Amino acid sequence: MSNQEIYRQADNCLVEEMGGEVLLYNPDTATTLHLNAPSIIVWQLCTGENTVGELIEALQEAYPDQDDQIESDVVEAIASLHHNKVLIRVSGDLET
Repeated sequence: MSNQEIYRQADNCLVEEMGGEVLLYNPDTATTLHLNAPSIIVWQLCTGENTVGELIEALQEAYPDQDDQIESDVVEAIASLHHNKVLIRVSGDLET
């Protein structure tokens, strides 16, 4: 995964927020995901406007005591969300 890639939330996902927890349901794949706190932040920041590198930098600034772990956590969260088709990689006007 390149730090220049940009991701956005899939339009068809249903989001349920309850007591600080987030459940995502993708009707196309009949998949439900329960997001942990770091994944919730990554999900919320994937608006199609920020690169992976910008997400990592923003989180490193917000959580400097976890600086060494943030990059791998962000990459892992994005890879998992993309694999489960709740995030779409945006490259110019091509989406995958």
